[in-house]
Amino acid sequence: MGIALRQSSRAAEDLFQLAEDVTDLPLRKLCEEGPLSELTRTSVAQIGVVVVSLAAAIRLEEMLGRKPEAIAVAGHSVGELAAYCWAGALDAETAIRLVHRRGQLMERDSSQVDGTMVAMPNLNAEAILSVCTQASAQTGSTVQVANLNAPGQVVLSGERTAIAAASELATAAGARRVIPLTVGGPFHSRYMEPAARDFADAIGHADFHQPHTPIVLNTTAAATTDVEALRGELVTQITNPVRWEDSLQALARLGCTTFIELGPGQVLTGLVRRTLPEAGAVSAGTPEEVENIVQQLAGMASH
Repeated sequence: MGIALRQSSRAAEDLFQLAEDVTDLPLRKLCEEGPLSELTRTSVAQIGVVVVSLAAAIRLEEMLGRKPEAIAVAGHSVGELAAYCWAGALDAETAIRLVHRRGQLMERDSSQVDGTMVAMPNLNAEAILSVCTQASAQTGSTVQVANLNAPGQVVLSGERTAIAAASELATAAGARRVIPLTVGGPFHSRYMEPAARDFADAIGHADFHQPHTPIVLNTTAAATTDVEALRGELVTQITNPVRWEDSLQALARLGCTTFIELGPGQVLTGLVRRTLPEAGAVSAGTPEEVENIVQQLAGMASH
């Protein structure tokens, strides 16, 4: 993860070095050699995702010779911090410090509960909310909506027994399948409330700047450049749902027709295609993929 980006860009390599200096994690070694069990720990995975995303953005800017013009930006969950950094609301060191603290706190809280997350395709929002209410009442614990990712893709988060009850209820209500997610805990749920409180302290001591590009927020799906709103969002989103489908619709209303996913994987690109089938969506987590985007952008500029 991110190896080829580092090899192709001195600035990307320097970013990984900065991340290692700030976090004291052997990030490059973990990305190259694993083990996977360590790389996927919440306190490590969040740093890895954000650093690779920013490294891809760096390589894109190098190949374009400038920062790409964007109507607005957004990032999913921890990716919101990468979006803040790209838009100029945070410098790279501050973003990395915040991501590191966030991951540590969420990993801490996850160790206090037997929790998990599941995706539930093809049930409507009303049915999902009913499932959550019933499962929570049956078990005396909590399951709640964590991500509203795309039409027909909702993710639930909560204590494992409540998740199991919700899965049974959802199947009875017509869900074609319930997909367990490989995650470190019940993120974007009330079980992360201690993490959110402690993260608020870190946010309070961090330097934020007016972003040069509007950021569409996870929890409200509203575009903003207001610094106080940006601060509050990073705390609120730890315990509240990521409204990604609404965020994509908001970006489309702002005039976005081409969506570029920078970072590892292609999950967000797939969600764009499901939510906005007429939009263009591409992903880039390697130098070759970045080069492909540069060529596409050049083609668009020539028309």
